[in-house]
Amino acid sequence: MPTDHKLRSATIARRFWLLNLLILTLTMISSALAVRFVALPFFRSYQHEAIQAQAQDSAAHLNALLMHNRSMLSMIAQDSNLVNIALGFNNNARYLPDLLDDLQMPETLLWVTFYDAFNAPLSHYNAPGHPGQLRFGAHEIRDLLKQSQEATPPDRLPVLLKASGTEAFVVMATPVLHQGYVEGVLVSGYRLATDQIFPANGIATRTYLVQPLSGILQRSTAQVRALSDFRLSVALVPDEAAVLSAGRAVMANSMTAIAVVLIGGFGLFALVGKAVIVAPHRKLEAKQAELRELAAIAERASDSISITDIEGRLVWANPSFEKLTGHLVEDVRGLKPAKFLQGPDTDPYTRGRIRNALEAREAIQVEILNYRCDDSPYWISLSISPLQTDRGTHYGFMAISNDITEARAQREAIVAAKLEIEHQALHDPLTGLPNRRALDNALQDRADDSTQHSTIIRIDLDHFKYVNDTMGHDAGDFILCEVARILREETKATDIAARVGGDEFVLLLSPGATSEEGRHLAQRMLDRIKIPKYFDSKSIRVGASFGVASTHEDLLDLDQLIIGADAALYAAKDAGRNRIRIYTETLHHMVLERRTLARELRRAVARQEFVPFFQPQFDAHTHEIVGVETLVRWDSPELGLLPPGQFLPVAEQLSLVEDIDNQIFAKAMKQTDSLRPLGIQIPKVSVNVTVERIHNDQVFEQIRAQRKDGPKIVFEILESVLVEEQSDLFRFGLDRLREAGVQIEIDDFGSGHASIVGLMHLQPDAMKIDQRLIRPILNDPIALGLLQHIVGMANLMDLRIVAEGVETLEHAQVLRDIGCHTLQGYAFCKPLPIKDLKVFILQHEARLRLQSRSS
Repeated sequence: MPTDHKLRSATIARRFWLLNLLILTLTMISSALAVRFVALPFFRSYQHEAIQAQAQDSAAHLNALLMHNRSMLSMIAQDSNLVNIALGFNNNARYLPDLLDDLQMPETLLWVTFYDAFNAPLSHYNAPGHPGQLRFGAHEIRDLLKQSQEATPPDRLPVLLKASGTEAFVVMATPVLHQGYVEGVLVSGYRLATDQIFPANGIATRTYLVQPLSGILQRSTAQVRALSDFRLSVALVPDEAAVLSAGRAVMANSMTAIAVVLIGGFGLFALVGKAVIVAPHRKLEAKQAELRELAAIAERASDSISITDIEGRLVWANPSFEKLTGHLVEDVRGLKPAKFLQGPDTDPYTRGRIRNALEAREAIQVEILNYRCDDSPYWISLSISPLQTDRGTHYGFMAISNDITEARAQREAIVAAKLEIEHQALHDPLTGLPNRRALDNALQDRADDSTQHSTIIRIDLDHFKYVNDTMGHDAGDFILCEVARILREETKATDIAARVGGDEFVLLLSPGATSEEGRHLAQRMLDRIKIPKYFDSKSIRVGASFGVASTHEDLLDLDQLIIGADAALYAAKDAGRNRIRIYTETLHHMVLERRTLARELRRAVARQEFVPFFQPQFDAHTHEIVGVETLVRWDSPELGLLPPGQFLPVAEQLSLVEDIDNQIFAKAMKQTDSLRPLGIQIPKVSVNVTVERIHNDQVFEQIRAQRKDGPKIVFEILESVLVEEQSDLFRFGLDRLREAGVQIEIDDFGSGHASIVGLMHLQPDAMKIDQRLIRPILNDPIALGLLQHIVGMANLMDLRIVAEGVETLEHAQVLRDIGCHTLQGYAFCKPLPIKDLKVFILQHEARLRLQSRSS
């Protein structure tokens, strides 16, 4: 029995040990299989998810970096001056480089090239310290420009990419738009240090930028994520050796723990198994969630990230949060960020938007002003997203923010600069009043609303040139500023007072204002303008002429108001200045007549309707004809024969005087030559000339073309020209004409301000005394005495004296007695056409011969 017992005991023991060994073996095999098929797949799944999360975050980080750079270029592309350069209105190739030099651009920017709508480069910019090497072929740039100019933009923006080692070179295109059309493209190149943007860690050995995927990456285990806004992808290459090593370590540790537990006692198997398998499993699951969050946070290390609970209280934040806000997480945990980050100037509307989004459990992205712990303000771009479990239950919020204070300041600087440029473009720099462009814009806006009448006042200062000439331009600027101040004080806020020229102003009154209201306003301003102003303790007096025009009288449309106000202004000046004139129906008819006259004048020049009339000039002693003065007449088929006073002022405004003078001179020479076959020899022909004709090459050639044995040609120059024109060019023209045989005669002497020195410099051949000095000599001893002194002065200078306006033979006798050489006037003959001149000369010579025989 003992032996059997021992045998049974041994057998039981063997069976027990065999059973225990079998159970242990089966348990170990089962445990090994469990570890192999349960724990390892779970661990590998965790590793795969961590790699995917890092790849996705790398793509998001790079996309945000590129979008920031593109946003800055988009702001610059909105500059109106770049649009004008693209449209060809401005060819300033240095504008873009100067603008970018003034702005603080990203360090990654290498160069920017500005292309027009036809892909022709307009301007180029290299960042300081960067060579700006293109690194891309011309055909690649052309393809990029073509894609950027498509009518419908793609889902993702086209870019060019070239990677080399740890550097990647990216080129983006930013369109320059005008009224919805692409008028140009800003092509910008960037250098990205991929080893700094995507640092290596325990998950990935290397992260690449690809476009398109390379063959190596497609065959590898790389995780590839496309950027949401650009045609680029991020390829993350995991550390395969680290993944395999971690798997083998899990397997060995698990089996070692199981073996120790089973060998130590099957009774402790459950407890040891729970400690070795279940506890590590739970710990591994918790670690998985923590590592997933840490993987996302690690890729946003430059951004501030914070997590709050469902009530909005801070739970966790990364180091960038502390660096950005200045608050330690331990000090503010449990508080709502709005309590310690937002301040008095934070926009209430934006705060309300954030509050509503949190209550609705919705994502939101805003720009908001925050305050650091030292109360210094800063701007952030804030994105808040709700967090939820797999079952869809919300448990908190994640906020991602980055400092945009500098970028916002640059954006505001660009906007402020644009507003300043627009203000300067629409305002006069001296007076600060709106300029002509601003007035044109206001008139255009007024034209869009034709329901109300409009009134314009045209203002021109009287004798303003005298202020500049006598007291200097500083005094003139002072007067202009004073007048601008009066205009601002006398007008309403809805009126527009603009400076449109040197001393010219225009008022566009409020809609509905009448011409009578304009007259009252003009009178108030005139009364104030006439009050003496003091500059450097000196009194300055100026006046002003006003022209008022309105659409109320139905004489003018809005686009004709300025023309009508000009006409009224000229009427005020013609009436003696310092006056106000309203554009009335009478003035309207005069304007229409002048327009008709202007139209007919142009036709008359083309048809050569201007004809010369000749007034003979007589020797004061013998009464022989010594020459003729050529006068212009307009022989119009529609208007009849018109004297110069009726059309020359309009011809001067139309710049037709030169053409008329050319016609008269050519016809006068031809007609006087036609008298030669009849034995009529005219000694000299006088013509009135302007300053321009003195140094006109065409006039000089006309003189040289005249016959050598023809009449002497005399150019009559107004006395006012003698005062105003003493330039080298003027004297050169006179010398050249004298060499060609032309005599120079001062016309209307005594009516202007000619000086003795001016006469000495000019050295004319003759002096024609103004008829206003001739006519009163019979009854006015003073006039006679002045004339005697003028004749005496002329004799000293060896000048011939021509007296015009001789009305009676008694005038002729007195003028002869005091020493005048030549007489001209109605006492002898009025101006005649050539055919009547011929008859008069023949009859006059016959009378002279008869008188000679009778004497």
